[in-house]
Amino acid sequence: MITLSDDLQKITSILTKTFEIPGIQRNYDDSFSRIRKIFYRYGINHNAKDLRIVFTLCMQEFFNSIPQEEWKLNDPSFVKNSEKYAIEKFKEWFIEQVT
Repeated sequence: MITLSDDLQKITSILTKTFEIPGIQRNYDDSFSRIRKIFYRYGINHNAKDLRIVFTLCMQEFFNSIPQEEWKLNDPSFVKNSEKYAIEKFKEWFIEQVT
């Protein structure tokens, strides 16, 4: 039996693997289509593009929390932190949708 914890790990895995690929080669449609199937099991019927927008808003939250002059877009660790933050926020949003 698949649990919520298993699904959260799967979402993390999908997004983490997506961000391991160079930006131009990423297939966001595939990634969020796979995540959409997970959401659907919980009766949440968002299309992949809507989920991608929600994820983008989660990432925007990271950038809103830091003054723009402190953004280090050329620093891989800064970018990686923004991705990790967005993944965690996205999972929190998912949990809110389920509960």
